[in-house]
Amino acid sequence: MDNAPPILMDPDGDEVIRKLILRALNENQRLILRSINGRHRSLNSLLEELSRRENRPLSTLKLNARILKELGLIDYGTKSNPRPVRLTEHGMLVLSILEVDGNE
Repeated sequence: MDNAPPILMDPDGDEVIRKLILRALNENQRLILRSINGRHRSLNSLLEELSRRENRPLSTLKLNARILKELGLIDYGTKSNPRPVRLTEHGMLVLSILEVDGNE
């Protein structure tokens, strides 16, 4: 992948990338990305709050958070090494593209 050419952006390029991301990430994954704000001490506290507020199964949210971590969009600790959940640089980029016009 190191030899991949850079993405060239034309006036409609942002919208093309945004549509691609909307198709690639499911609603739960986008919800998790939008909800990471630095207030939660752990991934679990974030997901428990989302589960209650959005009426979504905790297990489903945990699976989607794991996928986001594998994609390199979020980072969080473990039970033995707790760290607050945070967006990675790539996660911030994806979120900024998704929120270009505030609509999904």
